[in-house]
Amino acid sequence: MTHWITDIVQHLGYAGIFLMLVLARVLPPVPAETVIPLAGMGAVDGDFNLLLVALAGGLGSAAGELIWYLPAHLLGRERFEAFLRRYGHWLTVRPEQVHQATEWFARRGGLAVMLCQPLPGLRTLISIPAGACGLRIPVFLAYAATGSTLWVLVLATTGYLVRSGFPWLANYMVPGALLLFATLLLLYVVRLVKHRRGVRLSRSGG
Repeated sequence: MTHWITDIVQHLGYAGIFLMLVLARVLPPVPAETVIPLAGMGAVDGDFNLLLVALAGGLGSAAGELIWYLPAHLLGRERFEAFLRRYGHWLTVRPEQVHQATEWFARRGGLAVMLCQPLPGLRTLISIPAGACGLRIPVFLAYAATGSTLWVLVLATTGYLVRSGFPWLANYMVPGALLLFATLLLLYVVRLVKHRRGVRLSRSGG
């Protein structure tokens, strides 16, 4: 799959990067970001500009996430809160915290949208509460584009450095990403266990 993505980027340039990032956000399994370090390598030869690569990728990512944001925005907050009351325990949100959680997201959810951009899957899913909780479209797009642009810039710069004389960086990219995701997953599991233990204790009266 990566081969045809690379071909599209080579033929369409920045427009190809934009389109592939849109596709990657609509269909998260699409590995479009694998071409970003390659574009960074191409910047060494003058085929691409790092800042333009980051801008094209960032805007494409935000546009793709908008496709998940809009249906949730139409769904509305009440239906989303009903969903959280039923399944919120997986997010460590108690029924009595649902309204408080959506209030927080409506006010400060933009920061969560921005910080989730480096995390595969989560950066797409975060668009759903952003839309349902009433985060305004311009605010959502601004945070999504900012976070994704910075992330794409990191990927492109890594490719640039690998090509321009620091190949050892490539040896740390995948292990570093896996370590980050494993740490985040562990923190989630710990929080989930503590949450469920607290619920059991409150139900048992002590």
